[in-house]
Amino acid sequence: MDSFTVLIIVGLIHCALFFFDTLFKSCSHYPYLYFLHNTGLQVEVFKLRWFTTVFNRFIQKCGCWRPRLLDYWFTLGARCSLILLPVAVYIFIKTALGAWEKSSGSGDVKSSITLEPMIPGVNLPIGDIGYYIATLIICSVVHEFGHAVAAVREDVHISGIGVIILFILPVVYVHINTEQYDSLHPKRQLLIICAGVWHNIVLALIGICMLTLLPILVYPFFDIGSGVAICNIQQASPVLGPTGLRVGDKIVALNQCQVKDYDTWYYCIVSTIQHQGPGYCVSSELVREHDESVSVKQLPGGVVECCSANSPDHLCFEYIETEGDMPELQQHSCLPGRTVIESTEEMCTTSSDCSVDLHCLKPSLDNHTRLLRIKRENEKIVIFLGHPGEIYHTVQVSDFVPYLFIPSAVPEVIAQLCKYVSVFSAGLAVINIIPCFYFDGQYIIQAVSNIILASKVEHKSVRNAIALCITICGTVFVFGNVLSVMLSSFL
Repeated sequence: MDSFTVLIIVGLIHCALFFFDTLFKSCSHYPYLYFLHNTGLQVEVFKLRWFTTVFNRFIQKCGCWRPRLLDYWFTLGARCSLILLPVAVYIFIKTALGAWEKSSGSGDVKSSITLEPMIPGVNLPIGDIGYYIATLIICSVVHEFGHAVAAVREDVHISGIGVIILFILPVVYVHINTEQYDSLHPKRQLLIICAGVWHNIVLALIGICMLTLLPILVYPFFDIGSGVAICNIQQASPVLGPTGLRVGDKIVALNQCQVKDYDTWYYCIVSTIQHQGPGYCVSSELVREHDESVSVKQLPGGVVECCSANSPDHLCFEYIETEGDMPELQQHSCLPGRTVIESTEEMCTTSSDCSVDLHCLKPSLDNHTRLLRIKRENEKIVIFLGHPGEIYHTVQVSDFVPYLFIPSAVPEVIAQLCKYVSVFSAGLAVINIIPCFYFDGQYIIQAVSNIILASKVEHKSVRNAIALCITICGTVFVFGNVLSVMLSSFL
């Protein structure tokens, strides 16, 4: 299912919900109105809103737990967030300059650190839409939980927690008493506003640590570093079949290339694409026993054909001899491919690579076709004839090889979720700290202005006006930057 289809389905669901909401409200349908009132649910055009006070007592308890420790925690968070502010501005400037250079064609150098909107179906696999939504929910909940607990520590009343689903994007928010917040000293306001960014920073670090420690945490149940496990094989994959690969197989080698993890798996496939396949060291007795060669024909592309149509499982092998040696075999032999491959563990590029009394025979194939020997642990080898890219695109593998009945998909899901959480949470921390309307940076820059300019600018309204000007400039810059990056991604 492509991204356009997903968006169409989501749009139809929103339209249906809005239609029935309008219908029931126009009819004054009491059970429906009672349901909306008790659940705090609101249905709008392509928007669902839910507000509740259920978690207020829990947040109040969290805010009263270890008061001194929480004071240190949020003070550290405010300081780290203020340190992040110039870093975030620098990243945005680098991103803007990189996008400008790319659009103008004046440079082709991509910045090492940039911010790019993650758009499902464009630069994010549509199959990862579940991770995308789950990550946004986790990051938003942790972010708003930081605001809520910090507000409780500063004696600001929490009205409730809400969730807004904007078409397909979930947004969590906390409603606090604005009058109580405005009456606080700017330093105390800073503790509340910076708490969300601080929690996103901590969440990103937790995601990175979990991703790093995951191999150790799952070690009693999974083998790591000695091969890859097959998680999924597409129905149209050429490696399916009675003698092909199966889900759960552990692959340890492709030809002579040892497979230890996903990176080496990818490297081995690329290596087989870039280089011609090796030959096989076989005995002269095997060649004489199985040879069914006919008159040699030269095909387009430099391929030599020496097998008849009555030998579908046979391949034409070329005898690779060392210069100066007396040839012991004819130059081309038609041999059964599986018999040749299973008869030896030795592979070769020249005759000197083989042991004594063995000869190097190389299959005659075109430039895009490879004969692969896929070695599995405790299973027969799998022979593949075709383009190695077909294996990569139709076979999904995992670094986690299960010892027990637990499938490899479990740690893979955890690892993928940790990747998304660390990236998204760090990105939300960076973008939220920027002085921009509807971001935490709008209130952070206001509090910072009131703290720094208190001794130089007497009137608070003037200090707020300065913060407003900075916020307007930041808003124009941020949305212009995001728009340019999104247009470059679509175009």
